[in-house]
Amino acid sequence: MDTFVGVLGILLTCSGFWFAQKVGKELRVETVGELAEKITRENYVKSRRNPKTYNKNEIVDLLTDIFSENFGLDKSKLTREARLF
Repeated sequence: MDTFVGVLGILLTCSGFWFAQKVGKELRVETVGELAEKITRENYVKSRRNPKTYNKNEIVDLLTDIFSENFGLDKSKLTREARLF
């Protein structure tokens, strides 16, 4: 009986690891600060204490980061006066 429970436990553990590998997502961050920035960048309104307010400086920084990461643009060239086309 003990052997059966042990083997069953090992099988459940292996199947759990396999399932986590197939379904799980990998975070491409290394620090808690990077994770906080990623969450804020992707869910800005939800991260605000009062969702009806926003900080203009934070929006500019978030948009600069988004354009820089997604389009491979240099952050120093992304200013308020930069042309879109």
